Amino acid sequence: MAKYIVVKGTSGIGNRVFAVATGILYAQISGRQLVVDWRDGSYSNTGNNLFFRYFDCPVAQSVEVLPVTDSIYPTPWQNQLHRSLGSLLNETGLNCDQDLSCDVSRLDYPETIIVLSAYTHKIHRMRSLFTGEYSRFAKLTNPEILKLILQSNLTLKEDIRLKVEQFKQEYFSDYMIGVHIRYSDMKVPLSEIEASLQSIVRSVKFKHPNYKIFLATDSQEVLSLFGEKFINVISTNKWFSPSGKRLHQNPQECEDLIQNGIEALVDLYLLAECDHLLFSSRSSFGLLSSLLMTNKQALRSDIDQKKSLIKRVKLKLENTWNS
Repeated sequence: MAKYIVVKGTSGIGNRVFAVATGILYAQISGRQLVVDWRDGSYSNTGNNLFFRYFDCPVAQSVEVLPVTDSIYPTPWQNQLHRSLGSLLNETGLNCDQDLSCDVSRLDYPETIIVLSAYTHKIHRMRSLFTGEYSRFAKLTNPEILKLILQSNLTLKEDIRLKVEQFKQEYFSDYMIGVHIRYSDMKVPLSEIEASLQSIVRSVKFKHPNYKIFLATDSQEVLSLFGEKFINVISTNKWFSPSGKRLHQNPQECEDLIQNGIEALVDLYLLAECDHLLFSSRSSFGLLSSLLMTNKQALRSDIDQKKSLIKRVKLKLENTWNS
C-alpha cells in the first residue's frame, strides 16, 4: 500500500520552497510519495493548490491522490488535512514542530500519511539518514544539499520562466549586481547593505563600466532610496503594499494574490541570474536566491555571514587579551 508525506505550505516563497526541498529528500529516502499542499490562501483565496501553478516538480503530486484514511500522523491532522497550518495553529494553540509535524529524522512511521509542517528546511534533522546510497549527502553542507535538490527537481512554470528571460534580455547588462532587501516585516540593516553595495560597485565599475544593479525589495521606500543613492538601478514592476506590510499573506490590500506570487518568483530567479548577489541569509528569500544561482563564477555576499565573522574575530581577540 502506498504511503505519503504531505508538505504543508506556510509563510513566504522561500520558507515554502525550503520545506518542499526537505520533503523531496525525505520522500526519496523513505519511499513515500511526496504531496505538496499550498492551498492555505497566502497566494490565492480560491482554494487552489498554488504550488503547481508556480512550479513543475515531477516527483510531487497534489492532494487529490491522497486516500481517505484515519492513518495520519500527527493525529491533529486527522480529518483536518483540508485545513491550512495557520488555521490549525490559531484554533488549537499547538506547536508547529512538536505537535503538527512529523520528525524527518525517523523512517519508522506506520501511518499511511505523515505531514511535514515547517517554516524552513530540516536537512540538519535528516543527517542520521544519510547512509547507504544516500551517504553521499553526509559530506555535503546543508546549503549544498538544498542546492542539489532544488536544481534537480524544481523548475519554474514556462510562462513565469519566460517573464524572467524577457526581463533579463531587455534590461540586464554584461555584469549584474543583484541586491535583495526585505524591509516590511523583517528589516535588514540598510546601512550595512549600502556600505557593502558601495564596496562591490567600487570593485567592478572599472572592469565592467556598464554594470547594473538589480534590486528586489518588498518596500517602495527602499526602492526609491537606493535609486537616489546609486546609478544604474533597475527593478521589476510589481505591487507594493500601500501600508508597508509584507507582500504575501495580505489579502486585505492585494487584489491579485496569484500575481503577487508570480512577481516574487520573477524577482527570485532574476536575483539568481546575477553575477554578484548581495543578500541577508536571515531572509529565506535571499538565501534561496543564492542557492538557485547557476553561474559557477557568481559571487555571493551575505551580510549576516560577514557580521558573524566579525563577531567571531572580536571574541577571539577578547579571549586572547584576557588570557
